[in-house]
Amino acid sequence: MVATQPVVKSVAVFCASSTGNRPELVDLARRLGEHLASQHITIIFGGSDAGLMGVVAEAALSQGGRVIGVYPENTFSRDVRHQGPIELLTVKSMHERKSVMYELADAAVALPGGLGTLDEVVELLLWTQLGIHQLPLVLLDIDDFWKKFVDFLDEAISADLLTSKCHKSLRRVTEPNAITEALQLLIANRG
Repeated sequence: MVATQPVVKSVAVFCASSTGNRPELVDLARRLGEHLASQHITIIFGGSDAGLMGVVAEAALSQGGRVIGVYPENTFSRDVRHQGPIELLTVKSMHERKSVMYELADAAVALPGGLGTLDEVVELLLWTQLGIHQLPLVLLDIDDFWKKFVDFLDEAISADLLTSKCHKSLRRVTEPNAITEALQLLIANRG
């Protein structure tokens, strides 16, 4: 009997609703969207056309990818829902948005972002620790953006405030084309 590789069919993508001031972040978001589409992986994202979120979605759509947006109604000061050919689910709150994204995804990828991205990453890891779900997470890094976060996790583990199991569901990579393999390894090794 031949062992089969775990298959990732959908990925929740967490990233900024801003493009920031570094062009390499926009390029990274574009390459992520294109890569996931080329692997036939459905992108589950926050449903906005703004910032890196919009870049990821547009890049995937340009390659024929499937994109599902989860958009919280009446949350933002202006309507920034994606107007393109995506599947758009509307929810009542940011909390419901995250919960639906986790339900729809086999795994998650986080690009550099702000407080919203950090909130999503921390909650995803917490829910994994609590056994609510078992979603593997890849931090797509550039210029060591995520290094201090991983250092914080290591420090918390060192102080016995967090178990080393946290690292079983987390990897850090620097290129979008390394994501699929990292996710497959995380899924194969979870338990």
